[in-house]
Amino acid sequence: MTLVASRLGKQAIEIMNNRERIHGLPEIEPGLAIHFIGIGGIGMSGLARICMEKGCLVSGTDRSENEQTRELVKRGARIGQSENPDAVESCSLVVYSTAVSPNHSERRTADRLGIPTIRRGTLLAHLTRGQKLLAVGGTHGKTTTSSMLALAARSAGLDPTIVVGGQVPQLGSNAQLGTDEFAVVESDESDGSFLELDPYLAIVTNVEDDHLDHYGALPTLRNAFAEFLASVPVPENRIVCGDCPSLYNLARRELGDEGFASYGFSEWCRVRGEDVRLDREGSDCRVVREGETIGSLRVRVPGRHMLCNALGVYAAGLSLGWDTEKVAFGLSEFTGTRRRFEILGTWKGATFIDDYAHHPTEIRATLQALEQYTEGRCVAVFQPHRFSRTDQLFEEFAETFSGVDLLILTEIYSAGEQPRPGVTSKHLLSRIRGVEQCVYAPELSDVETALKEHLKEGDAVLFLGAGNVNSVAFRLIEEGN
Repeated sequence: MTLVASRLGKQAIEIMNNRERIHGLPEIEPGLAIHFIGIGGIGMSGLARICMEKGCLVSGTDRSENEQTRELVKRGARIGQSENPDAVESCSLVVYSTAVSPNHSERRTADRLGIPTIRRGTLLAHLTRGQKLLAVGGTHGKTTTSSMLALAARSAGLDPTIVVGGQVPQLGSNAQLGTDEFAVVESDESDGSFLELDPYLAIVTNVEDDHLDHYGALPTLRNAFAEFLASVPVPENRIVCGDCPSLYNLARRELGDEGFASYGFSEWCRVRGEDVRLDREGSDCRVVREGETIGSLRVRVPGRHMLCNALGVYAAGLSLGWDTEKVAFGLSEFTGTRRRFEILGTWKGATFIDDYAHHPTEIRATLQALEQYTEGRCVAVFQPHRFSRTDQLFEEFAETFSGVDLLILTEIYSAGEQPRPGVTSKHLLSRIRGVEQCVYAPELSDVETALKEHLKEGDAVLFLGAGNVNSVAFRLIEEGN
C-alpha cells in the first residue's frame, strides 16, 4: 500500500512508520514471550488468544478482571491487575492498546530495555501478513458484519483465522487460529491502524463523523477510508454499502463507477435485497444481482440493518466465488454477538436487551429493531459514551429517541476523558424531543430505582451504550432469579 500522506496529515507518518517496523518484528512463533498492556479489552484479548494458540508465552495487565482475562488465565496466560514493569523484562515484544499512555510504567520499561512496543493494530497486521485478509471496516456494524463473514466462510468450507470485536456464540470466543490462507478480521479506524493492513477483500459498511478526536475533521476520516478501499488490489473485492450516501459517493469519486462493488437495498446497488420481510424473529429478503434473482437470505436477528450487513457478506461471497447457498446457510445460523441486541433475560415480565450502540445512527437502527421485536412498550436506558462524542453529536442525540415510550438517561461514561463545560446528560435531557416520558437517572443506582418505579409487564428494555450501563440489567435479572 502506498499512502498519500497529504490526504491524512500527521497520521500518515505514524502509519507508514508502523508498516515499516512490521518487517523487523520478531516472528509470532512458539516460545515468543509477548506482554499485553490492557489485555482485557475485547480486541487485545482476541489477539492474545491467537498468539497463545501459536504457542507464544503471554502475559499482561489490566485495571480489572473480566470474562476475557479469566478465559486467558485458564489457557495459561499470566495476568495482573496493576502495573508491573518487572513482567516486561523477560519479554521480546510488548503490545499496548491505544488508550495506554506513553508514560505507562510498562511502556517506559520496554523502551528503556530496547524491547519493541507496538499497538494492537500493528500486531494484527503482523499476525495476518502473507494471508488473504478479509477485513471489515466502517463507523457502525463492523463487529456484526465480520462475525457474519466468519460464519459464512466456515459454512463455505474454509477454516480462516478469525479476530472480531465481539463474542460470537457459534465460535465460543471472538478469535480463533485457522488452518487455511484466509483471515477474517474487524479493522479499526479509530486510531488509523486499519491502514496498516493489506486486505485482499474489504467490506465497508458506512462512513460517518466519529473519532474526530483522532482525525481532526471529517474529510480526513473520509480520506482514510478511501485509502483503505484503494489498498484492495481487485475492484470486485472492494465491497461498499450503497445505502450510505457519504460512503457510496466517496467510492464513486475515488474509485470510479467500476472500481468497487455495492450492496444494500437502494436501486443502484449491484447486489440488492428486495421483498424485505421483518418479523419478531428476524428478517429475510430476495437477493438480486444486476436485475437477476440469485438467491435469498434469512437472518435470525431483528433489524433491517442486520439484513443489510448480511447482504454485504453475501456480496463478498459472490466476489470470492464461494457457494452462495452455503454462505446463506451460514448467515441463517448467525444469532448475534455479545452486546449487539443481546437478549439478556427477563425481570418482572419485562425483557432486558443489551446493545453496544453509542452513535446516533447505531441507536436509531437498534431502536427500529426493538420496535420489530416487541409488542409492548419500547423503553431505552441510555448511557452516553465520551464527553467529546456527546458534545460533537449533541443535537443528533437529542433527536435520536423519537418514538420511544420511556427514556431513562444516565450520566456520561467518560472512557478516560476529562469533562467538558456544559456537556452533561441533564443538559441533553432538556433537549430530547419526541419521547413520551423521560427520566434523568445520573447514577447507575438511580437507573435501577427508575426501572423499578416505571417498568410494566411486557415492556422491552434496551440498554444502550459502550460503557457499563448493562451492569444494571445483570443485577436486576440476578435479583429476580
